[in-house]
Amino acid sequence: MFNICILDQQKNLLSRHAIGKELTTVGREMGNDVVLQSVLVSRRHLKLYLKEDSLEVEGLGVNGTFVNQKEIARNQRTKVKMGDEIGVGEFTIFVGDPKEEKGDAVRSEELLSLGLMDVEKRIHDNLLERLDLRTFTVEKVDDETVFQIENLVENLIEEHLGVLDVELVEYVIRRALKRHLLDRILFPVPKKPESFGSRREPEAGPWEGELERILKNISDLCSLVLRKELVQQNLAHLDRTFHQVATRERLTMSKGLQRFLVKKYLFKDLRDTVLGLGPLQELLDMPNINEIMVVSKDQIYVDKGETLEKTGHRFFSNEVIHSIVERIVNPLGRRIDKSTPLVDARLADGSRVNVIIPPLALKGPCVTIRKFSKIPLTIDDLIEFGAISMKAANFLKGCVSGKKNIIISGGTGSGKTTMLNVLSSFIGHRERIVTIEDSAELQLKQEHVVTLETRPPNIEGKGAYTIRDLVKNSLRMRPDRIIVGECRGAEALDMLQAMNTGHDGSMTTIHANSPEDVLLRIETMVLMAADMPVTAIRQQVAAGIHLIIQITRFPEGNKKRCTNICHLVGIDEHTGHFIVEPIYEFRQVREGDTGLSVGRLEPTGYIPDFVAELLTKGYFTLDNFF
Repeated sequence: MFNICILDQQKNLLSRHAIGKELTTVGREMGNDVVLQSVLVSRRHLKLYLKEDSLEVEGLGVNGTFVNQKEIARNQRTKVKMGDEIGVGEFTIFVGDPKEEKGDAVRSEELLSLGLMDVEKRIHDNLLERLDLRTFTVEKVDDETVFQIENLVENLIEEHLGVLDVELVEYVIRRALKRHLLDRILFPVPKKPESFGSRREPEAGPWEGELERILKNISDLCSLVLRKELVQQNLAHLDRTFHQVATRERLTMSKGLQRFLVKKYLFKDLRDTVLGLGPLQELLDMPNINEIMVVSKDQIYVDKGETLEKTGHRFFSNEVIHSIVERIVNPLGRRIDKSTPLVDARLADGSRVNVIIPPLALKGPCVTIRKFSKIPLTIDDLIEFGAISMKAANFLKGCVSGKKNIIISGGTGSGKTTMLNVLSSFIGHRERIVTIEDSAELQLKQEHVVTLETRPPNIEGKGAYTIRDLVKNSLRMRPDRIIVGECRGAEALDMLQAMNTGHDGSMTTIHANSPEDVLLRIETMVLMAADMPVTAIRQQVAAGIHLIIQITRFPEGNKKRCTNICHLVGIDEHTGHFIVEPIYEFRQVREGDTGLSVGRLEPTGYIPDFVAELLTKGYFTLDNFF
């Protein structure tokens, strides 16, 4: 027999059901064994088949049935196990096995997570009763204040340890052990102490030897080799094997160590909530996470490069999200409130942050963090990932060195900024470079770089400096190159003028789906700045831009690839339209003896007219490309 738990959208437990017969139906209509009242649930949405030692689900509803967030095929049976979650409309069905010695269902990881969140929220609420944390700004958090907060947190944890039952204690210990292992994977050399002069986290003391023995045992069973160059491999091993190892081993440990691990885990979570970035703090340390997306206080997703995954991390409330957002934006001189309900900002490490709050975001504050790569990707990395071919990379290197003006185009999250970073590495170290961005995230390694960043208006609506203002000002700064993080408005006119007035080798990115769309978008953006004849705009565009690079994100495996490198030849004198010639195109080609069709960036055979100039200057040889 299996038990299932029905949870609502906020993960509140609605009901429990015992699956004790061969066939159980779930749907909106009365007459089903489990009735879920919602327009998103079909009249008869799914069937559950009970076998001797397993449970199978068959999706029937047109709105889809999801097992562990992956949609299953209709009218086909899929086996589910204890701890799996079945998505039905806005409901979640958690599958659990009954304990033999009790009538209660063994709580799934999701339910245990909710139980832990409830305990932490109680401690946090008690802390709010004793301290008005809202009065603490980033500037006011001194050592004495931190020490006071940490003391209170530690005392409150002591008071609440008694509410944790055996299952919840085991769950917290598993998470604490995994966090210890994550720290050792991510920081083979221990992190430097924080700037606060406080005790920070509780120390292991007399249980240190026992803890080391247990961690080594798990490391060996998970095949971890704690070396800096093996971080990604170790993370994959840990994700794949930790839960099984921790469950199978049933590691015995002293009561003292158990108590220490629980206290330390709760202490860090609460300290991060009060003084750090809450549940986002741990995710930001993970190098295999590219993007963090807070949809609501109960829904935090991450992008690990293939698919979006729900993390299970949660905030206590929307107020906690708001206070964490203020910790991010206040040091930058930015603000977010009902009158200014959206903001772009960056973290101390350079990660890009976008926040939008009610009344614009209906579910509560919505936060998106595009993580900053601590080790910038190089052209060799892009070649290794299959994002660009060796020939195309060498061609672009020659074009950047030869000071050709380049536009990088693509959709959101396609890798435009990454490509801009990589291409900028080919600029000579003797050149003066001015970068202009909304939130500074370019990672140029040259010594002579002037970094400019826009500023929003103050509370009186004054003092704003836009990208257009900064592009205009950069022309007075004697730049050799101007790099604009993204053109999306009237600044396109100033960028074109810069490209046409001796600032060759300038680069920018733009949102567009194809090289042809890029030119149409630029025309539209220039018209936002000035009422000019379209023919005059096209002449400026044709004279200023040499290359358009198109980047595409493929849905299969979330791969990001360069799909076009085009030369803007000029304007057709008969039609007045742009003439764009592809130099490299992404094509399906047959590979080797296998005959398998693979996508690859291939040269078209077209040779731009500027190649002769670059060949003469020695930036590349013709044989390398065509």
